[in-house]
Amino acid sequence: MNRLEQIWAQLSGAWLKTGATIPLDATIEAVLLLAISFWLRVQIANLLVAILGWVVRSQRHKLISEILEAMRSPLQFLVLAAAVSGAAAVMGLYGDWAEYAGRILRSLIFVFIFWTIVRLVEPCVDLLLSRYSHRLSQSTLRDFVSTAVRTVLFLLGLSTVLELWGVNVVGLLGSLGLLGAAVALGAKEFFADLLAGIVLLTNRIADRGDWIRTTDVDGNVEAIGLRATRVRKFDKTLITVPNHLLVDYPLTNFTRMTQRRIYWTIGLEYRTSESQLKTIVREISDFIHQHEEFETDPAKVLTFVFVDSFGDSSINIMVYCFTRTTVWREWLALKEELAYEVKRIVESHGAGFAFPSTSLYVESLPFGTPEPFPADGGGEGNPSSAPGGNSTPEMA
Repeated sequence: MNRLEQIWAQLSGAWLKTGATIPLDATIEAVLLLAISFWLRVQIANLLVAILGWVVRSQRHKLISEILEAMRSPLQFLVLAAAVSGAAAVMGLYGDWAEYAGRILRSLIFVFIFWTIVRLVEPCVDLLLSRYSHRLSQSTLRDFVSTAVRTVLFLLGLSTVLELWGVNVVGLLGSLGLLGAAVALGAKEFFADLLAGIVLLTNRIADRGDWIRTTDVDGNVEAIGLRATRVRKFDKTLITVPNHLLVDYPLTNFTRMTQRRIYWTIGLEYRTSESQLKTIVREISDFIHQHEEFETDPAKVLTFVFVDSFGDSSINIMVYCFTRTTVWREWLALKEELAYEVKRIVESHGAGFAFPSTSLYVESLPFGTPEPFPADGGGEGNPSSAPGGNSTPEMA
């Protein structure tokens, strides 16, 4: 035992000779405390969440569960902050070191507070916006508001920590006034995009998952941010569009269709009789009106099946109708079914579909019928039989 004490005394002496002001045993205890806290931070945070959940078990609510889940990561950070405080106490810091340790501890506590609040933003925004879900897109508006609130809280937390370390944030912002003015002039498009994003959400011009089309963009909306909207094109490329372009220019939102239109021109041959045309038009119209997947309510849509015009090569029938579904795949299936039915109706009545063609009618030629070119090389029309003619057709 005396041998161990001698070794420890030698190590302590060597430690102090390096210029360290903190005893070796206190340093080791502090390091072990920090290491153990770092290793057990997850387990300790989970235990604290379980204890808090048990305390409020009589008031169990979805919001409470989300709040407890949001506190899990900040609690891990709080465990480390407590370990830092304990390590500082074990090492017995004094003077400037004690002041720095105190500032670090207070900074960690402020970080814990603001981090917890930031983590609570999303469930709280969900609760506040739930009453407006019938007018506003809750998921998109939640992301928009949450991002804005988190940004404000981050800046507020950063300024609090800087003030704690003696940085005059107000004076710093005042000294940057000229720079701020220059930034404001250059950031006018950013604020235009910000206001446009608010207009997109409040007026429900577009929402996440909507199929939109502008002059330059055609695809599905993935997210509406503070400055820009991400759109996934149908070739799976991702394009980022500034919000003001979606507000200032015409935008078509195909997802908001109530029904989906089919608009065809069907060309029949000119040999089709009047009775055939009337029967074909009537049966096509009956098929559309009797099919449950086609919308034919006059109060909602217009449905037309008429002989429309005489084309260059066909008698044209216009088919103008709407399907109840707006899903592309289902709409294509109904179009296909209608196409098969139109073909069956036309062919069952002995009519045919027209296609562009040109007919040439020749009655007579002005100089009579031309003589055929002799194949045997002799006769009147052969240049080689001309008097003194040794020429060939190529030389003539």
